[in-house]
Amino acid sequence: MNRPPLQSHALRIQTGEDDLPADRFNDHVNNARYFHFINLTFQSWYRAMDIRGGVPGQAAMMAHVSYDFRGELKPPTIAECRIDVSRVGVTSLEHAIEIFDLGLDGDQTPRSVGRGRAVHVWVNRRASTKMPWPTEVLSKCWPGK
Repeated sequence: MNRPPLQSHALRIQTGEDDLPADRFNDHVNNARYFHFINLTFQSWYRAMDIRGGVPGQAAMMAHVSYDFRGELKPPTIAECRIDVSRVGVTSLEHAIEIFDLGLDGDQTPRSVGRGRAVHVWVNRRASTKMPWPTEVLSKCWPGK
């Protein structure tokens, strides 16, 4: 079975001075910025999946996100945030998340700086209720049973 094109998605992000703590307490990316990088990656995935405003009255909503820090990301460098659909339930979809340091030019061997997971639920926005993920959406990111 072929892997669906959007089961995995990655976004490269150039880090810089603005990613450091405001008080410059240390020389690595502020922990809150990792969640910003994760958010940017999911926004990019939503657009690629055509679900960012593409399904009237319905949406994917993030229900949970967690991230374990494993190393420092020191600007300037290129970070790559990767998300992989790892499990699909009736109304939920889980992603594995990993952020890598790719070095200043983006060509060094990827070094993992953290891992996590996110769970999205598919909702009827008007009724504020969970519902099954549409088959046409899942077909882009999950190989099926």
